[in-house]
Amino acid sequence: MSDNMLEFDRKPLEGVLALSPLCLNDDYSIDYDGIRSNIEWLERQGAHGFIQFATMGQSMAPSEAEFNEVTDLCVDAAGDITCVIGSSASNQQEAIRRAVYAEEAGADGTLLELPYMIPLQEDWVGDFYSDVDAELDELGIIAYNYPPATGVNISPETWHDELLDIDSVKAVKDSNYATDHYDRMLNLTEELNVISPYDCHFWHDSQLGGAGFIGILTWVAPKTMLRFYEECKAGNHHDEWVRNVNSTLAEVWGGVSSLPDRPIVSNSPAILNELAEMSGCEGGPVRKPYRRLHDEARIALEEAVAPLIEIEQAL
Repeated sequence: MSDNMLEFDRKPLEGVLALSPLCLNDDYSIDYDGIRSNIEWLERQGAHGFIQFATMGQSMAPSEAEFNEVTDLCVDAAGDITCVIGSSASNQQEAIRRAVYAEEAGADGTLLELPYMIPLQEDWVGDFYSDVDAELDELGIIAYNYPPATGVNISPETWHDELLDIDSVKAVKDSNYATDHYDRMLNLTEELNVISPYDCHFWHDSQLGGAGFIGILTWVAPKTMLRFYEECKAGNHHDEWVRNVNSTLAEVWGGVSSLPDRPIVSNSPAILNELAEMSGCEGGPVRKPYRRLHDEARIALEEAVAPLIEIEQAL
């Protein structure tokens, strides 16, 4: 799939990695059958992998027992696609526990942001990832910079000076969208797999060596997003179809990001669950204190993604 020279002990961390929602029943218990059926659906669509327990996938929600059971289920359900389990937590001890459990269960990688209760100082960042690395043997880490949750913005210089020599750090997802910052991150593509934080960034990032993207809109247009990935990796950025998809993604994401009375940062889990349901997959409610979208926001979301679904239906 990739000409990247990085070596992985398990499946590579690249390609279209769809965010898997934490499916819940109406009583807020975990819908394990729903999670399994969603993963099997992604494999049938051709997705390269999935990430369970990302921020939009309610990484903050599970108990220890629930995390373990969902992780075991995901590894079993993954089949031939890459299984990434998010190990982010509010403290380092739990982050390490989750990462070690994911490795022992057989996951291929882990998505890991900084502990998010009290912001770290930036010069502690390298020590955090080194401490996690010391407890792992094979599991690849996608190091995740998400300032809205952690209160820390990891600079490209910190990535370069402190994280490149950590063996298990194989990839990075950087959700700082300042152009100068992000383009400097893409200078690391020869040493790390840079994973675009959303589907709509990949047209730009792939031209600078990006290795894949986090699939969110992929739920409503899987064939489109997989073809878009392949065309961009092949260098066909100025093909008419590719440019049309790229401009549509920008338009769609703008609508998704500005739902009425539902800012995306606090409502991202609800948005992911709704997108999965639009494809006929499972979503369900979001664990309190977070909430589902209200009717007006849900209608606005459907209207926002309609242009992308139209492209999907034409394939």
